[in-house]
Amino acid sequence: MLLRSVEDRYVIDADDMAGRAYVHGSEHLRDELRRCWLRVEYQIRRAWELGTLPRVSDDAASGIWAPNDMTGIFRAAQCEFVGSAQAVEDAGAQEVLDAFTEHTRLMDGRLAASIAADVRLPLLVVTQCFHLSPRQQATLAFAVMAELDPNLLTAYRYLSHDPACRGLDARLLASLVYDTPESRAHLSRDLSPTSPLLYFRLLEQEEARNSTESMLYRRLRPAARLVQMLATDLAPELDPMLADVATLLPPATMGLFPEGIVRQVEAVLGGAEVALVLQGQRGIGKRLLANIAATKLGKRILLVDGRQLADRPPESLRALLRAVLREAHLLDAIPLVAEIDDLAPATAETEQLAPIVAQLCRDHRGPVVLTICRERVPRVDQRPVVHLTMSLPTLDTRVELWRHFVPSLDDEAAEALSERFAIPGGIIQLAAEAASATRTASEGAPGAHELDVAVRQQLHSRILRLGRKLETPYTFDDLVAEEDVLSTLWEIVSCVRERRRVREQWGFRGAQGVTVLFSGEPGVGKSMSATVLARALDLAVYEIDLSQVMSKWLGETEKNLAELFDAAEPGHVVLLFNEADSLFGKRTVDVKSSNDRYANLETNYLLQRLERFGGLAVLTTNLVGAIDVAFLRRFAYNVRFPFPEVEMRAELWRRAIPARAEAGPIDFQALAESYELSGGFIKVAAERAAFMAAGVGEIITQELITLAIEQMYRERGKLTSVGRLD
Repeated sequence: MLLRSVEDRYVIDADDMAGRAYVHGSEHLRDELRRCWLRVEYQIRRAWELGTLPRVSDDAASGIWAPNDMTGIFRAAQCEFVGSAQAVEDAGAQEVLDAFTEHTRLMDGRLAASIAADVRLPLLVVTQCFHLSPRQQATLAFAVMAELDPNLLTAYRYLSHDPACRGLDARLLASLVYDTPESRAHLSRDLSPTSPLLYFRLLEQEEARNSTESMLYRRLRPAARLVQMLATDLAPELDPMLADVATLLPPATMGLFPEGIVRQVEAVLGGAEVALVLQGQRGIGKRLLANIAATKLGKRILLVDGRQLADRPPESLRALLRAVLREAHLLDAIPLVAEIDDLAPATAETEQLAPIVAQLCRDHRGPVVLTICRERVPRVDQRPVVHLTMSLPTLDTRVELWRHFVPSLDDEAAEALSERFAIPGGIIQLAAEAASATRTASEGAPGAHELDVAVRQQLHSRILRLGRKLETPYTFDDLVAEEDVLSTLWEIVSCVRERRRVREQWGFRGAQGVTVLFSGEPGVGKSMSATVLARALDLAVYEIDLSQVMSKWLGETEKNLAELFDAAEPGHVVLLFNEADSLFGKRTVDVKSSNDRYANLETNYLLQRLERFGGLAVLTTNLVGAIDVAFLRRFAYNVRFPFPEVEMRAELWRRAIPARAEAGPIDFQALAESYELSGGFIKVAAERAAFMAAGVGEIITQELITLAIEQMYRERGKLTSVGRLD
């Protein structure tokens, strides 16, 4: 059999390799694997010559390959490299070292040519991205190559004389990379938690199997993401293992933002290690603005799901966060944590950053973007802060957004929608997509009415978590109230309809919205009047569930109210707070605990939001004295619903029994004079009498109504039916 020379064996086409740039990353990886093999082979042959590596036999007890077997593995690796099955001559340690040196020289030349030609080589990208030293780069290469070539793991076991060796460890690095007394001083530093190899989880060092195991025996395993990246020439994408906690946003170019704020964000993201805090209501485009600025810089936005990270066990959280930081560096991406005010732990003070966000700000070496919806911005102590507040798009911008997302919309319809709904671009996009989803291809694009409904659905769905939509079956004709009460209610309708004209055209200053207080005993028609107002104004009315708004956790009530007002602001809805004294009560003067302090902060926040709220808010209470006086001054209207007198009660009785109901003669005046009932109780008594009559197949009589009233008094612990029922 023809044997090839040693020179041919170890240096392949040297003239062809010199100075020629790599075409693909796989070529570079192939040469790197060969360099690792040469280095390992040299160490083994050198150990043979020095007699420091025992010549053991291949038996079941030792599990170590014999020298002849290792020579065969070396030949197999060489044949794979040259792409030939020819036999090759054996060589000594010095010849292998010379081949290693020459191979390294040729690789360095090709790498220099590749850098000059701007060829993307994954291993080189990693080296440059994380500023790896030559020895750190070699450590990474020896770890990765054992994953790509199982025979190299066999050589590791032989070199370490340990059949239990499962991959690269510090023992092997001491002979393969840190092979001089001077370099070994850096071994522990390069394997420390602060080293880029472990800090960014390029390598993962296995935990000690027992308390006595030395660090020298702990396996260094490359991240699966890294092996995948180095073995392909595909465009870089996010590590699939992080799909649950992060998303790499696609580049963005379209966004109707003022050019000044785009330039400002671009300048911040292209600068030093700062935290850019973008504040504004949900859907206003905070992420889009950051993405547009990042795209202009040639970077990507890495959207980090803080909620998912915060829900992870503490033992895995740090590793996940370091993997996120690794991806940000590899992909040249800027981390963005959205709505950080949703992440604050329930037991922490609202001014503090959530721990996961604080850790990200400490560890990332570059700008970080944080978005927030709440009024108060958490304190960021980890780095300098640039704070920008985003406002709702102007009327002209909203028109342009409607035309962009619904190209078929005519100018008049786009302007009408823009005037009706002061909403951000995110809500406009969602509404356009929702309206289009309800239309078939033959029906064409959605019109103004469908888009109007879609906008309301997007906004109302955000309110439903904290309240419920009420029906509006009643009109002003159904109200039985005193003249001054009715007059005030009509004035409220006029105020809501004409407030923009009075404020914007006539120049009167004040709140854009209207906040009113309805006070009175239970059942006098406060909630009904709110639904009548909503119907007269063609608005939806939502009764806010205070049990969902109020929270025992500090800051949570404020968060819920912010979400509520932000959703209701542009939504043309009436907010109804029943029994509002529990939420809008008097502030504590004598602050004795943090709970008192935060209760006062929440009350102050409510005062501010009510003043800025652009819609109609109706608060009802049975105890007007329990409402904080600061609130009372801010109500545009304070409507007192008196307990109905006899004549009004008689009219309520007449309206409580429909004309088509099967009823006998009823003396409504006598009922009004005999029982002091509010309108709510009159309605309940009439319905109970009707059910009693229907149950026995009779008509409604005065006797049944009286029986129902007497039962209602007894059920509420009244010994007689004299006096008001409450």
